[in-house]
Amino acid sequence: MSDFKRTIPAIVAMAMWATNFVFSQAVIADVGAIQLTGARWMISLVALVPLALLLEKRDWGTVRREIPLQLVQSLLGYVGYTLLLYSALQSTSPVTAAVLVALNPATIAIAAQFVLKDRLTRLAVIGIVVSFVGAVIVVIGGQPLDGIHLGAGDGLILVATILWTIYSMIAPRVETPPITSTAIQAGLASLIMIPLMLLDEIVLNPGSWTTVEGVEWWGVLWIGLIPSAGAYFLWNISSEWIGPTRTGAFLNLIPVFTAVFVVLLGGSVTVWHLVGGALVLLGVSLTERRSAVAEQRLA
Repeated sequence: MSDFKRTIPAIVAMAMWATNFVFSQAVIADVGAIQLTGARWMISLVALVPLALLLEKRDWGTVRREIPLQLVQSLLGYVGYTLLLYSALQSTSPVTAAVLVALNPATIAIAAQFVLKDRLTRLAVIGIVVSFVGAVIVVIGGQPLDGIHLGAGDGLILVATILWTIYSMIAPRVETPPITSTAIQAGLASLIMIPLMLLDEIVLNPGSWTTVEGVEWWGVLWIGLIPSAGAYFLWNISSEWIGPTRTGAFLNLIPVFTAVFVVLLGGSVTVWHLVGGALVLLGVSLTERRSAVAEQRLA
């Protein structure tokens, strides 16, 4: 199999994740972040559970022993990260959100330096600085210096990025196979979200689902199956074929795909999105370059 064909699962997974930024914004306007977060993970189980049972062999003793760790992972990466992202999309654009989320590889590299004792190269440090500058340009968006402020949505995404970084530091400790682990964490997230969804529906946002129209129902189904179950499934295939480090480098494509989808759906992308996004892509590529090359040589 050619090297390009081996990268196809990673490329498709990033395109799938990009649709989450674009399609979720319309649904959130009606049902809110809490309802969409719960619905997303409940729907994903329809695909994740059969895939885990069919494709992976697991040690049930290990699975049971790791439930507390899986619960922490679920709270960080599935409940906390998703709630913050969807809340942010109520006040910021999908492209801005995608570019800021693309900082994750750089923040993970910084955290790994201290937590996992992975040494940062000089090139990686330069890449992190370039990524940060790019993110600042996206957030500022050409505003006059006296009018610069960090929007609430931008701040939520930065917090979400921190949660995902912590999630990534814990992930290497999990021994349960990846699809099974994803299904367990999605199931735990669903259980956590049920009381929150009931509270939201009864007290905070009553009748929210009654405002959802036909096409938006398809959006909810898409979010639950494609960027949730489908993208995670392809991510795991790519991690097996080309390794997790090279797969992680493809996260840089998410803002690119997001911008393309926004334009195709009639939205607009500013020059500041393009300039800042390009710097984020360049910076993260520099951060990942050395480890990606090393892993390719070992493959």
